[in-house]
Amino acid sequence: MSRWAWWRRGGEKPAEAGRRAADAAQRAADEQDARPARDAGRRSPGPAPVRTSPVSAARLLEIVTDRGYHVRTEPDGSLTGVWDGYQFHIRLAGEEQDFLSVRGLWGRLVPEELRGAVAQAANDWNRDKIWPTVFTAPTPDGVGVRTEIMADVGAGATDRQLLDIIEGGLSAGVQFFQALGRSMPPIEEPSPEA
Repeated sequence: MSRWAWWRRGGEKPAEAGRRAADAAQRAADEQDARPARDAGRRSPGPAPVRTSPVSAARLLEIVTDRGYHVRTEPDGSLTGVWDGYQFHIRLAGEEQDFLSVRGLWGRLVPEELRGAVAQAANDWNRDKIWPTVFTAPTPDGVGVRTEIMADVGAGATDRQLLDIIEGGLSAGVQFFQALGRSMPPIEEPSPEA
């Protein structure tokens, strides 16, 4: 009679109760495995920490050329190149050469009548975006537009960090220049008949 007592009491069959207990034990074990180890003396094996290295002009050149970019090395060790039709300058800046600068130059001069509009576009960009910083700068021929990102690399950087800074500066600079170009009137070319 006790053999069938589970049925009269509305309980589970012995086999089902055993399965449920085993499932509950497995769930508890899985949860225990998912929790971080509480033993402070033991760390789970993971990737070895990546160390930063000092940044130099030679190292920047190596990183950029390893990426397949074509650049020219200037006498001061800075690098210049053209990305998507826009000139960029990659250099170490600051008194101790502890800042990495990626500066872009828009290939057009700003016409006098559009200087206010371009200054407003630069201000809007700087207000709405983290980087690059956009600014106008006088040149011997007129007013140019530039973009720049700067990062402190005085404590060193990994190759990946340097590449991220450089590519971020190039990409964001090109993005601004393209947006600016779409908003400007087309360049008036002199007529061949004139």
